[in-house]
Formats: sequence, structure tokens, C-alpha cells
Amino acid sequence: MNPHVAVITSGYLPVPNVLGGAVEALDMMMVQENEKTPNFDFTIFSSWAPGVDQIACKGNFKHTDFCFIKTPLLVRAADHCIYWAAKHVLHKKKLMSYRYIAQRLWYINKVSKKLAQPTKNGSPAFDKVMIENHATLFMTMQKHGNSERYAGKVYYHLHNEVLNDFGCIKEISKVKKVLGVSKYIVDTLDTYLKEHGEPSLREDQKAVWRNGVDTNRFGSEEANSKAIEFRQKFNIAEDDIVFLFSGRLTPEKGAEELLKAFTEVAQKVPNTKLVIAGAFFFNSNIVSPFEQKLRNLASNPTVKNRIIFTGFVNYEDMPAIYAMSDICVLPSIWDDPAPLAVIESLFSGKPLITTRSGGIPEYADEQSAIILERDDRLVGKLAKSMVKLATDVKAYQSMASYEGSIRTKLDEKAYTASLSELMR
Repeated sequence: MNPHVAVITSGYLPVPNVLGGAVEALDMMMVQENEKTPNFDFTIFSSWAPGVDQIACKGNFKHTDFCFIKTPLLVRAADHCIYWAAKHVLHKKKLMSYRYIAQRLWYINKVSKKLAQPTKNGSPAFDKVMIENHATLFMTMQKHGNSERYAGKVYYHLHNEVLNDFGCIKEISKVKKVLGVSKYIVDTLDTYLKEHGEPSLREDQKAVWRNGVDTNRFGSEEANSKAIEFRQKFNIAEDDIVFLFSGRLTPEKGAEELLKAFTEVAQKVPNTKLVIAGAFFFNSNIVSPFEQKLRNLASNPTVKNRIIFTGFVNYEDMPAIYAMSDICVLPSIWDDPAPLAVIESLFSGKPLITTRSGGIPEYADEQSAIILERDDRLVGKLAKSMVKLATDVKAYQSMASYEGSIRTKLDEKAYTASLSELMR
């Protein structure tokens, strides 16, 4: 019998019209591949949104159940009040930290009760629990005796550096295994625990579960076909060279440095355009002060009408966004754990310009990318690298051809097989 695994997500699963982000897409890729070669029986916990019920009804899943947690109107109203106060009264800078506080607490309470429900013979409802990324989700272990109930059975799928444990440091330190997206991110958690009075992670608690990509979507004929529609939608000519930035529009992702570099590139290579694909927050039209700053930079006469802001893009459309581009530029200026955009760029057969940041060098190397050091000359180096790939056909083709060598290493089969090995 397959082990029954509870997967506690922190967002919305990707479905038509209501798409989650990249992390949730990985969950669905895992589920779909597990249906082909079942190693687990999953119960996926996720927030409810209009349209998500289509997953369970139309998916014909034999090894996966979905538990969608609905948020009452009063709880959502409470979050609106909290966000309003954070913005207009407290003048907080990191506003998105105050966007869904009440909803998250409601979700955690409901999930913790589900975990605590015993089976008919009195044993725990699940054989294993996988917590997705956000430290607050460990609060599910603090309630109803779940910490003792699932001792030695909790896995932490870690995508980002833990900067706040929200009072859950004991639960985090006792996990069976940390499944980090990169060695870099596992090491940051180890450092965090030591700095906050906990023992170091044991070697048997450390593991790297590398991100994967759905090869049926990225670099597919469907993506290439849909890319033609997107180029028409954004008024991109057939002979235009398109640079693509994809990701959340926050300062650490390097979009500002990229826009400044593109101002130089536009003067040297006239048939170039820059597409900024992303928004401040998942599934949101909120325009942050930083995004407004980017739009102001884009109004420079040198680049006016040559920089395209797509706004939030449903994850199902991202393969086509990559396909319509020529060169991807992801100049992270922080220690990025392992951005999916890096792998998606490579899978899509696009040359990549990026930085030596966090876990990025664990996925991209000098064959597939131009990897720049982060220093005060970054803007100039970005511009030089962009001009090189836009004008040097040999260098462009060499990097673009790298895609074939990584598909089997980081595809959906390798991703799920790795999880099976790590959770034995």
C-alpha cells in the first residue's frame, strides 16, 4: 500500500481561470506524474477559490484527494481591515505581509483539525506530512497534539530562506527531512536554527529536492503556437529581438537594473524590446511603489514603446511567454534560492543572462548562461551581455542548444522519482 501523504500548500492550486503560482504548479505536476506511476496517495490541502473544484471533478484522480478550505466572508473582511490599517495608519513598507493574515490563520486552524482526525482504527490520518515552504504552516503541528502524532513524519519542502519562524522553531528543527530546492537554501535554514539557539540540522535531515519543469508545456509546440498570438497582442514585430524578465516585481529580482541596462541596449540594437512579465503579488493588479518606479523608468524617450509590462500572467500562459522571447534576463541582486524562471528559461531553449546568486549556479552553468557577479558595475555588464547575445549569432545558438541536455535531469519524471527516493 502506498504511504498516505498530506501536502499542506500555502496558496491556490493552478486550475483554469484561477491559477496558483509556480510553487503550486509544482504540486500539480507532482500529483499528475504520481497518477502515472503511483508511489504515494496524496491529500492536497489548499485554499478554495472559484473554479478549483474542477480539479477533483474532472481530473479522474485515483491516488489524490483535494481538501479545499473555504474562507468565510467575515474573515476576508477582517483581512481588508488589517491591510487598510497597515497601509494608511501604520504605513508599513512590506504591505503584502498584512494582506492575508486572518485567512491564513483560519486555513491553519481548519487544516490542523483535519490532521488530528484519527482513522477508524485510531491511527493518525496520514503516514507522512509535507509542509510547503511557509513557516506559519507549522502552526498546524502545534494544535491538537499533531506535533506528537506526526513526530518523525514531517517533511519541509523549503523554497525560500526562513527569516521568521512565527514561534514554530521547535517544530521546524524536528522535521524528518528538509527538502530544499537547493543546497544553498538548506544551509540557510541550518544557519537560522543555530543563530536562534537550536542544534544544527543532522546530515540525515538535509536533502536537496531540485525543482522540475513540465516538459509537456515548456518548450512545446503548443507554447510555440500560442507565442505567435502573444507577440501580436503585445505588438511585437517578427524581426524584433525580445528580452524577457519574468518574476515578481520586487527590488531584489533586479528589474530596475535591467531597465537601466536596456536603456543602453536600445541605443545600440534598435530592433529590441523588453517584456516585463509579472506583478507585485500573485493574481493581483496591485501596483506597488516599486512597480510605479519601473514604469517611470520605462517612460524615458529612448525606450518608450519598447518596454512592455504584461501585468500578472496566469501560470498556464508562461510557456508561451517564454516561447515568444529570444533571450531571458533574470538579474537577481539577492541570494535567490532557485528561481523556477531559470529552469523554465533553459527548458524553453532560451539563452539566459543571470547572476551568481544563492542557488542559481546549482541549476545554470557557463554553457547555458552568462552568469554575472553582483557588484556596482552590474548595469553595465548586463547591457554588454545583452548586446552580445543580440548580435553574436554563434554565442546565441550555442546557449540555446543547451536545453536538450537538461530535460531528462529536471523533467517531471525525475522530479517525482526524486521525491519517492527522499521520502522512503
